[in-house]
Amino acid sequence: MGTSSITSDGRKILINQFKKSLDGDSDSYYLGLSGADSSTAGLHDQILARNEMHFVKTISANSFVVETYDWISGTVYNQYDNNDTNRTQFYVSNGKNEVFICIETGKTSTGIATGSSVEPSSTLALAYDGLSRTFPTSDGYLWRYLYKMSGSSVNNFKTSEFMPVQKIVGSGVIAETIEQSNLQTTAIAGEILGVAIVDGGSNYQFNPRIDLEGNGTGATFVGTISDGKIVKIVADSDNFGRILHGSGYDYAKVFPSAGNAILRPIIAPNGGVNKDPVASLCAGKIMLQNTVQNNEGNVVPLADPANDFKQVALLRNLELADSAKTLFTAQIGTAMHSFTVSGGSGIFVADEIFETPTQTRGKTFWHDNSNNRLYYVQNDSTGYGEFDVSGTITSIATSTAKVVDAIIQPDFNRYSGDLLYINNLKDAIIKTGTQTEDFRIVIDLGTK
Repeated sequence: MGTSSITSDGRKILINQFKKSLDGDSDSYYLGLSGADSSTAGLHDQILARNEMHFVKTISANSFVVETYDWISGTVYNQYDNNDTNRTQFYVSNGKNEVFICIETGKTSTGIATGSSVEPSSTLALAYDGLSRTFPTSDGYLWRYLYKMSGSSVNNFKTSEFMPVQKIVGSGVIAETIEQSNLQTTAIAGEILGVAIVDGGSNYQFNPRIDLEGNGTGATFVGTISDGKIVKIVADSDNFGRILHGSGYDYAKVFPSAGNAILRPIIAPNGGVNKDPVASLCAGKIMLQNTVQNNEGNVVPLADPANDFKQVALLRNLELADSAKTLFTAQIGTAMHSFTVSGGSGIFVADEIFETPTQTRGKTFWHDNSNNRLYYVQNDSTGYGEFDVSGTITSIATSTAKVVDAIIQPDFNRYSGDLLYINNLKDAIIKTGTQTEDFRIVIDLGTK
């Protein structure tokens, strides 16, 4: 049987469907924190993660993201190539959070790539031929302005590893999205952005003419030879300084007017470079962002002074603990069982094992002594026996003992819904009731 692979369009459909699900009203996604110490995402470890789930909170925001490449002087940036499956470092973010695609890498007369020394900016783009056109910098690079990240998108999604990218639907509502919407609307379809040299050929004495055949018009390129080979091909410009990428090309053949060099056209993404920055930057990752503030108004059970968690999880479409399979729709909820307790002396401490006279066991998460409430979990080590109202629970390690007055169910059935993602942390994270955590989950489906 021959080899097969899913295409970039196929991956794009899959990740777009996931994004639509995140943004739609029919599905609910939650961040979950768990104290489980499992090491994989296998089926049994998923159960372990659910066993010790502390609480969940609705995912508050999401965005497509790509790797962050901040512009750094002296760096060689790769030009966009629709046939390069790696597609790394072919775009940059400048100091103003403006994003540009590298259309053409600067090269010497012998075809050696040179580092970028002039930071691209929307000011340079506008001064040359308008924001939606390719513009040069004096270091020999050609760039195309895509968009500017808004302040909120930077705060929510830009990190040293990732930066946000989106396609604007509609006319936009803030300056950055209005500008990007205009750039999307004025995108030019079917440009030939560049010409790749597959084989530079041999025995060239003069720079050959670069010819094109295809269903578009207007693309013009100029070749340079060195040591008898074609080593450099650049986009030409007209008398007004406009870079001649042409338009309307769905396909094209590029070849020298003479000689044996082999060339390949680099055609812009469907609809044009600016039509959809998500597609142009080959975004195959979605970042989900959430913030947990203190104890979320006493909804989140937290021991005093602190608890720890070892896993971050993503869950979808949780259900209430009833037979009707009713969806859980609250913004936040606790995943743990708890007792109201009375009598006896002492306080159960976090991670302490307690048991009944018949050795039904549980592990303490938090004994809220002020409200006579004990939050607990059960796992493979404790077993999953059921507790009885009016029964006595006693610490295995100490003399602490209490009577169970009532058994309180979690806010939702923690074994329901889909567990889509588990991040097993290298070290446990301490959480107190007076701190805020900012969580970012990156889902990678790949579109390259």
